[in-house]
Amino acid sequence: MMTHFFNCITIVLMLQSCSQAPGREQPSVLEKNSRFDLEKINFQENLPKLYSENILIDEIRHDSVRDGKLTDEMLRYRISNIITDVFKLQVPEKEFGFVFRGSTLDSVALFQNIYFTHLSTLADTNKKPVAFYAEAEVKTEKEQRDFLTTIKSKYGEPKHAFFISHEYNICSYEWVLADRTLEVQTSYGVRFSTSYSSADGLKETYYRIDLLIIDNLQKENIYKAHLFEFPDKILYNGKYHSYKNFQFEKLSVFRDEFLLKSTNEDLVKEEHGLYDIRRAENEQSGKRSEEDKDGPSDMSKPENE
Repeated sequence: MMTHFFNCITIVLMLQSCSQAPGREQPSVLEKNSRFDLEKINFQENLPKLYSENILIDEIRHDSVRDGKLTDEMLRYRISNIITDVFKLQVPEKEFGFVFRGSTLDSVALFQNIYFTHLSTLADTNKKPVAFYAEAEVKTEKEQRDFLTTIKSKYGEPKHAFFISHEYNICSYEWVLADRTLEVQTSYGVRFSTSYSSADGLKETYYRIDLLIIDNLQKENIYKAHLFEFPDKILYNGKYHSYKNFQFEKLSVFRDEFLLKSTNEDLVKEEHGLYDIRRAENEQSGKRSEEDKDGPSDMSKPENE
């Protein structure tokens, strides 16, 4: 009888221990299957440690232990596109901070039930994170829709929802929470691969989910970092020209993955219904019909707006 009593006590204590056990701890280093939980970020993460073994530097995977410590110059945040390259512009104009871009790793990060293969983090001058950007591909449109449904069930309807482009059915959804802002961009793409058994090759449609999480305290600073004021004269091909000759706005916005779509006034104003999110399903239905009839017209991977 006494033995039975002690066995019952032991079982109760074990159950209490299990119920009080903390959730899965965040990984200290990003690696394959690390499942870094993006819902648990607190913007205090140790980024040099987190990215120490798998970070891209000039598109080459870098390991701090193997290849040496990450220097500030290697990590300096710069926005680069054709205009900045051709005119040798520095954007941001003032030093903002650093960017940590992870290499491709299966299940490196997690949000709800979606696993991401790429994770990049924007940091301030103290290397404290201010924004996380994650990229994932799923095999079906249903998985993409279910992900949006899951977020809506937890956080409600988005504050902003934009239909951005019929090319790849690019859509953007934004939730503003108490301490952070979530932006989800969905799209699709098509890959072709050669096959020994078929001269035409194989076609694969994939569905992208891009997730941006921003610290609300840093939203304004991030936006300002993407602004560039052109001087009255800019040097091009050894001569000075008025910025107006190139049809540049005096104060221009240079966009990258860390800038919210809601900072685009054209999307927010929605004057002619071009960006009405209700167009998304119509476009997707049309895409299905076209693919069934003729096949897709473009093989390229969608790019961020």
